Amino acid sequence: MLKGIWREFYEYLTYDDYGRRRPRPAVYGLLAAVGVALGLGAGTALFACQAPPAAPQPVPTFAPPTATAIVARIATATASAPPTPTPAPLCPDDPRLWQLVEVKPYLDPRTGQPVQRLKPIYRIEPACVYEGFWRDLAHILFLTDPPKPTVEKWVENVPWYWSLDPGFIYRPFKPVWNTSMDFTFYNREGALIDEVLTIYAAVQTGDPDYPVLIHLYRDSPGAAYVVQWEDGRITRVRPASLEGGTVLRRVHSFLYDARGRRWVYADIIPGIGGYPRGMHATTADGSALWEILGVRGLKRSELAKAFGMREFFPERINLKGWVMGKTIHIGP
Repeated sequence: MLKGIWREFYEYLTYDDYGRRRPRPAVYGLLAAVGVALGLGAGTALFACQAPPAAPQPVPTFAPPTATAIVARIATATASAPPTPTPAPLCPDDPRLWQLVEVKPYLDPRTGQPVQRLKPIYRIEPACVYEGFWRDLAHILFLTDPPKPTVEKWVENVPWYWSLDPGFIYRPFKPVWNTSMDFTFYNREGALIDEVLTIYAAVQTGDPDYPVLIHLYRDSPGAAYVVQWEDGRITRVRPASLEGGTVLRRVHSFLYDARGRRWVYADIIPGIGGYPRGMHATTADGSALWEILGVRGLKRSELAKAFGMREFFPERINLKGWVMGKTIHIGP
């Protein structure tokens, strides 16, 4: 079949001239066109090889991005990509991860000179530890499921700041669980005084079960009557006489239970004089110390509101309805 096709193609390009096959005139024109095309292609290739290399084209430059443009790009990328949630760091409840940092001396507002302290004061870092303290304090003060100590023992040799001696004295404290009794103060009109709560100092005890203790001020400006609450009712009302100040201050202490990871109330050994000035009169409440000590305090009503507690002491009492006990005299 292929022989037949080639034969027809041959006969188409030639003609019979007295027994000989001769090319038709169109064949000469076709061969000339092919020759011209081949010549042009070869000439172009030869010219390309001999021509000098082309000069490099300059790379386009752009002005550096402005701060506004960078912010816009970040904003665009942030808006287009969904945010990745980052878990908030947890506050360590292991006391081995805490530090007690000394509160630096502050300036006396009257003289402008640093106040020289014979007994250094410390606060806890990180500061978030105090959030757990306020939570547990709310349960303790408002007698609402207060934390129960995990170990019954006396914690010995805890520094006590309020003796008149220049150095520390050391006293024992016992973690206790109080669910039914407290006392507070009312003014001369029989109105409940909103206590001012100030975290004064944190101290190391050296005890593995209760390694840290916090001393707290409970200040009652204008205190005139002490009212005792026990087992769901008021049981006693007594007049209070302040000498050397207008604010009654109670120094209360709280131990950190390393096993239970909660703060518990720290009781003292009964007896007068064992803990000098554990309750005394002063000239101002502790709120002036909040900025100096680096730990903001709270009022009792603020503490109740923050943790959803109910105040069990009545806002007012009828002083005439009570047989008064002996007057308590409280000195500076």
